Amino acid sequence: MDYEFRRDGFGGYRARFSMGHEAIGQWLIDEVGKDEAVLDELFAVIDCLSARQQEEFRRPGRDYSLTLTQEEAEVKANVLNISLDEDLDDLAYYDDEQLALCGLEDFAAVLTSWRAFIRNEDW
Repeated sequence: MDYEFRRDGFGGYRARFSMGHEAIGQWLIDEVGKDEAVLDELFAVIDCLSARQQEEFRRPGRDYSLTLTQEEAEVKANVLNISLDEDLDDLAYYDDEQLALCGLEDFAAVLTSWRAFIRNEDW
């Protein structure tokens, strides 16, 4: 999974992710932004999941929802009322920008990079 963070000319943020992971970038912009309390919470949850002290974590958001398990992270647009357990045929309306999955370690690395980015005014 490749990604790049940038500031736009209006003081906002841009997060560009490789194909299949675009929803993670949009989730960062829409649901996390510069809120380090959210990042602190997510890092604590990831520690619990990695230590097998917790099986799953869900964080519903305005536009996107996050689900973390001991192995992976899922970011899904709230407009998708589907379950990944359904048959692939039922996913005909799947949109790359609406759903993204990655490993929990990769997701933690994204959060670490995002935190460094929002703290650094020179980016």
